[in-house]
Amino acid sequence: MTFKYLKIFIFIFITPSLVNGQKLVSDEPSKFGWDESAINMIHERATQMDRLNSLLILRRDTLVYEKYYNKFTKEDYSNIKSASKSILNLLVGIAVEKQYIASIDETIFAYLPELFDDTSDLKKQEITIRHLMLMQSGLKPTSLSNYAPWVASEDWLQYAIDQPLEALPGELYGYSTGDTHLLAAVLSKASGMTALQFAEKYLYTPMGITIQEWSTDPKGNHEGGNNVYIKPIDLAKIGVMVRQGGLYNGEQIVSKDWISESTAYQVEPQGISRPFEINGYGYLWWLVKALKYDTYSAIGFGGQYMMTIPELDVIIVLTSQYKGSAPNSHFQSIADLIENHILKSLEL
Repeated sequence: MTFKYLKIFIFIFITPSLVNGQKLVSDEPSKFGWDESAINMIHERATQMDRLNSLLILRRDTLVYEKYYNKFTKEDYSNIKSASKSILNLLVGIAVEKQYIASIDETIFAYLPELFDDTSDLKKQEITIRHLMLMQSGLKPTSLSNYAPWVASEDWLQYAIDQPLEALPGELYGYSTGDTHLLAAVLSKASGMTALQFAEKYLYTPMGITIQEWSTDPKGNHEGGNNVYIKPIDLAKIGVMVRQGGLYNGEQIVSKDWISESTAYQVEPQGISRPFEINGYGYLWWLVKALKYDTYSAIGFGGQYMMTIPELDVIIVLTSQYKGSAPNSHFQSIADLIENHILKSLEL
């Protein structure tokens, strides 16, 4: 090892991290496309972002950059906000594989009939698990400007299902955390476990992941598509598992077919803006273009990202402060950091 690479190792990799059950931390980023000047350029740009908490970069499943900012440490947990939806996708895939759920074309009425009463629009009984994963329930969304009234209610599930139908199920995309809250309730009813118990049994424990919290609604239901608190390195583990087609440390955590279908184009999202060009939406995965590269990404409020760029075999985990609305400049900085510093440096 040359002296210049030794300096990089001390600066970035103070203690080794585990990815895929192995010590996969490179002390020579140049083997993976980044020389010392590129690494320094990435770090310098990141230090200019006063809301950035963490930045991890992996290539070929090897951690080549791990750095924490603004008093955040590697032992701290990030609230990944709506990036939690992509984790929920994995849980539903496991539930189908384990036959807790027979098919994603089953209706939610089959699992949660108590939410429907005689005055309900009968068309609501046609909402399926697939519709929820595609944000196509047709129910008036409970996100964005409608989020505060929803979370102020005493019964989030009932509030979500009681929203009027703005379109028939399967006809219209409408981003709604209420849809994923219903989805987590279906998972819980189908498995006989809380959503967190299910996640710990089939996802977190097999991968050696401990989460700090998964928030609940007033009735104790886990939030489904929001508020999972996880260490960035453990989010990176999940990214590696997904990139490997559901395989992690020799164990098939999620079926390869489920991963392939989930991260492929399914619908065209509407009414949502991102600092990247939007290519489409999978099953709770965002398909966005970074620079000229197609990605599948878990994205959360305030600047929480797990972005996989298959063409480059790169995974980027980036977490930010989430309290208070982030200014547009933060999202522009995220795009600049990823496109003009991380990805462009691979083309030099």
